[in-house]
Amino acid sequence: MKRGLVVMDPAEIPGTEWTDRVRRLQERMSAEGLSLALVYGDVFRSDDIGYLTNLCIYWNEGIVAVPAEGEPAFLTKLSPRVHPWMKATSTVADLRSGKSFSQLTAGLVEGREPGVIGLVDAALWPATVVEQVTGAAPAWEVRLLGGIVREQRLVPSAAELALLRDGARSLGRAMDQATGSGGQPAEAVAVLEGEVRSAGFTDLMTEVSRTSDGVVSLEVTGEYRHGWLHAGRILDPSSPEPHWLPTLRAGFEAAVGAVDGAARFSDVTAAAEAVLGDLPADAAWYVRCVNQADMATNGEYESVSPTTPLPDGAVVVVGIEVVFADGGRAAVAETVLVGPHGAERIAVSGQPAPTDLEEASA
Repeated sequence: MKRGLVVMDPAEIPGTEWTDRVRRLQERMSAEGLSLALVYGDVFRSDDIGYLTNLCIYWNEGIVAVPAEGEPAFLTKLSPRVHPWMKATSTVADLRSGKSFSQLTAGLVEGREPGVIGLVDAALWPATVVEQVTGAAPAWEVRLLGGIVREQRLVPSAAELALLRDGARSLGRAMDQATGSGGQPAEAVAVLEGEVRSAGFTDLMTEVSRTSDGVVSLEVTGEYRHGWLHAGRILDPSSPEPHWLPTLRAGFEAAVGAVDGAARFSDVTAAAEAVLGDLPADAAWYVRCVNQADMATNGEYESVSPTTPLPDGAVVVVGIEVVFADGGRAAVAETVLVGPHGAERIAVSGQPAPTDLEEASA
């Protein structure tokens, strides 16, 4: 569940950038003959809504309705009592509450000339909501769209990148404290969550993994403002450390080293797999490279072709997980900026813990 401070600060994201985000969507809508674009969000996935309006879906669900011309409206089943707070922390002035999306959609299209309604990222909408929207606008054509707002988010603006860097510094410091605390994994998670929440992250997911030979991995995925960061580190390994751990580290370094503006997703995977073949025969591994824009769902709902180039200026998560026959698991990962001449690790602080993977490239 999301919780924490919702920030609407023109010093972070200027008003002109918020306006430009909607304008770009409206230009795409006009080019595709759309009269209205509906953007759905809930507590699990609301990045498109946050990107367009700064609304934070703490609970429940909602739809941002963007007309081809004019200002967006937000449709919600929440009480009007929350409207003042929503207006104070978002760019939306037109907030509409109702008992169902059927009622809200009917009110939205009332008095408008029938046209085409586009459901943005329709494959991820609940089927019942699609039925409600479609049934409430029988004179309209309803078109199922892909991730046309997500596409705008794949390469962050200068302001968005600055916020990602701020969040990354906080995450890096928190990981340093957590992995260098010398305590049990539960203590490391407590330290990590306390530091990251205090830094202003609104969403946080942590995972601890273990292997039978004493290796403990700590992973964290966090949302800072409306951008996502991820890191995975090895806690102090057993002594002597398992023979396979240097191979995992080397494979990770190879994957990060393959990231640049001319690379494809498959290049990152191939670079790591060339090294990971030295892992034990009973080990299975998975190399991933996921755009931060897709990390709300861990990249599991976006099908990206392996031959797709890494966008120059994108922020991506590079990670490797290894699963052993006995059920043990280890994972390492970092968030990096794709540059024309290589990757910049933005979720690693200036004082890495002794076991940090930066040592492997020193």
